[in-house]
Amino acid sequence: MAARCAVHPARPGYDACPVCGRPRCHADEQTFGSSGCGACVRLAPRRPAASDRELAVRGGLAGLAVAFVGGWIATQYVRVHLMSLAAPALVGLAAALAVPAAARGLRPRPLTWVVVVAAALLGTALGFALTPGGQDVWRPWRIVGGPYLAALAGVVAGPVLFPARRPAGSRPRRRGRRDQGDGEADEGAGTAL
Repeated sequence: MAARCAVHPARPGYDACPVCGRPRCHADEQTFGSSGCGACVRLAPRRPAASDRELAVRGGLAGLAVAFVGGWIATQYVRVHLMSLAAPALVGLAAALAVPAAARGLRPRPLTWVVVVAAALLGTALGFALTPGGQDVWRPWRIVGGPYLAALAGVVAGPVLFPARRPAGSRPRRRGRRDQGDGEADEGAGTAL
């Protein structure tokens, strides 16, 4: 290739950039490979990190979705013996899974769990409010208290049952190292006895 490198004009061209088609030198080909050349990599737009406000909105929207769907499902189980407790517990569990996944990286971290608790309690309250014939969401406490507590139990059970997974590279690898030389020396010592 007779052309000069687009980024380093003092160097002869080695091949064409697979992204933009500009000539690139051998050093750029070795450095960037199939990702482009020095000009492409510098010009590529970088996605900005999400702000805390954006993450809070994401978490809130996920919480609202869980609350609306969970509240609609919970209407079927109001005053149905144990299912009146199981449905709100599942709403709390769903909120504990969905909101932190949507708001991953939100600081301060307790704000995420405030949204989780709010979504679980809102879903349970909607279950009472949307029941045919209507049900007061606050009274009588002996009827509505159990489902609210079950929703909070679901929130607590979420991280226990489904702990957050760490990225593969974040944990140090532990290898059980055994030097074969020591094992051979031990075997030799055993036969000598």
